[in-house]
Amino acid sequence: MLFLNHCHIFPHGAFPNQPELGTLPELDRFMNGNGIERAVAFAPFWGPRSKECLAGEEINAWLYRNLQEYPRILGAVTVSPKAPDACALLEKYFRLGFVGVKTHPPVMGFRIDEPDCDEFYALAADLGVFVLFHTGVHGGRLEDYQPLLVDNIMAKHPKLKVIIEHMGVSGGIGRGFFDQALAVIYNHGSAWTNRGVYAGLTGLAKPQHRRLVADTIREAGSGRCVFGLDWPHLQGNAEAVIRYRSELDVIASLGLSASQEADIFGGTLAALADR
Repeated sequence: MLFLNHCHIFPHGAFPNQPELGTLPELDRFMNGNGIERAVAFAPFWGPRSKECLAGEEINAWLYRNLQEYPRILGAVTVSPKAPDACALLEKYFRLGFVGVKTHPPVMGFRIDEPDCDEFYALAADLGVFVLFHTGVHGGRLEDYQPLLVDNIMAKHPKLKVIIEHMGVSGGIGRGFFDQALAVIYNHGSAWTNRGVYAGLTGLAKPQHRRLVADTIREAGSGRCVFGLDWPHLQGNAEAVIRYRSELDVIASLGLSASQEADIFGGTLAALADR
């Protein structure tokens, strides 16, 4: 079963030069062409003309409405944890079938462990949904979204399920905050705590980061690893296919067992998302 995370969805025309880029029909075609059975999608919280194309419709409402034609694509609530309506949105769309939360601290303008987010984290823990944090270097103040901050929120909310997306690494930027990410996962995902901190492998399976992927799977365990697409990559489906197959090649080169690959490519995400 291929059940993959981290697909950015946009309204038609959000990218003027590529109006189909990031649309649900394009994702559906990508999934069909690559044998992907299910995927988790994020609402359009960025994009050059997304706001104009949405015409005032709240982003999660837009995603929910448009997902009705695509039962294999599941939604994640896209919101800043400190937004005034964050808890209301999470409760509403959880009841409507959304399976997790997508956050992006440098883009949304919040610090992972700031107290204003605690009410949201408490609700997410009670509902049992995962909260995904972008942790790769992406502008803003690095101290606001370094993976070590997840340790602070887990101390307050031990039942929270967290995905440390990108493992603190971005593109070719060395190790980034990789060691922090792995330390937090070990601290809260090991046998003695069994808390829910998971490794988001999205964007990590590049040739230059092969060793980091191998270390993550070995030290966190495949049952704590979630593979994501970071679709559509801004170049369209042809380039997305090239990138996706390259990432598959990197993981195939690690000599993993069939059960490990099953975890990474859908089993772990299914355990987090299915209810």
